[in-house]
Amino acid sequence: MDDSTDDGVAQALYARMHSRGESLPEAAQSLGLTVEEIERARDQLTRLNLLNPGTQTAVNVAAALARTLQRSHRALDRLVEQHVRTAALAQHYLDLPRQAGGDAHVEFFPRADRARLNQRIDELAELSSHEVLGLQPPANWTRETLEAGLARTKVTLGNGVRVRALYAQISLSNPLIREYVGHWRQHGVEVRVAPVIPTRLLIYDRHTAIVQADPDDLEAGAVLISGASVVSSIAAIYDYCWMTASEPEDVPGSPDGSDLTDQQRAVLRLLATGAKDSAIARSLGVSTRTITRLVSELTAALGASSRFQAGVRAARLGWLD
Repeated sequence: MDDSTDDGVAQALYARMHSRGESLPEAAQSLGLTVEEIERARDQLTRLNLLNPGTQTAVNVAAALARTLQRSHRALDRLVEQHVRTAALAQHYLDLPRQAGGDAHVEFFPRADRARLNQRIDELAELSSHEVLGLQPPANWTRETLEAGLARTKVTLGNGVRVRALYAQISLSNPLIREYVGHWRQHGVEVRVAPVIPTRLLIYDRHTAIVQADPDDLEAGAVLISGASVVSSIAAIYDYCWMTASEPEDVPGSPDGSDLTDQQRAVLRLLATGAKDSAIARSLGVSTRTITRLVSELTAALGASSRFQAGVRAARLGWLD
């Protein structure tokens, strides 16, 4: 049934209700309307303010028109008010960072201002139009914080923005991080890992960056830097780190304490120092053949090309913590 037919049914129903004082169910029954016709007519009359939802009776056309005009006036008033606010924002606030310090603008968020920093991060993620880059050093993540980050990332990805994240290899020793790496990649986030991530960093559209204030203290606050001339240089450093990083599947997972024995940990520590099998065997009081077998197994598990590389890689992955 097309719109003109729906209009005709609604008009006939309203005319009967208005002229005979019948309720909508009564008029619909008298006209022999189907359930579908009744629902479409009810929706039509409700939109036109010609139906009292409570009593299901007709509303006078003049009263409905007055009510509709009143609502329109209120909507128009709100629109005009919004226009005035937008004009004031553009005129008085849009250029403040540029006026205050040329192309670059710096803002410090102390630890006590974490809520305001999180709000700023949410705003930047929502306003990004091209790319979001992240450096994430090891931290005490919880499922709640990771879920909040995933929700924010979904919004960014939904806007067609490319999202890249670099994590420290040692972070993959955390089963929770490995789980969420899977979630991020499933939703379209590009993830790579590197042996060392020196600090926490977020870059938005190569114009705004948020960097950890103190690389040695995650709780020391953060610094926001805006300005393409400055942030583009920071982004270039990020690009180099990204180019030299590894895909997560190329990094062996770290076993938990029940899988890695004390003897294996001791062997790996000595391997990292460059010790020979015979020296390791004497140190641990076992045969050289046993050490040779352990070294072979551990090197294969780590995907290392040499004994020394196996020890170094194990240290970077946190296997020796």
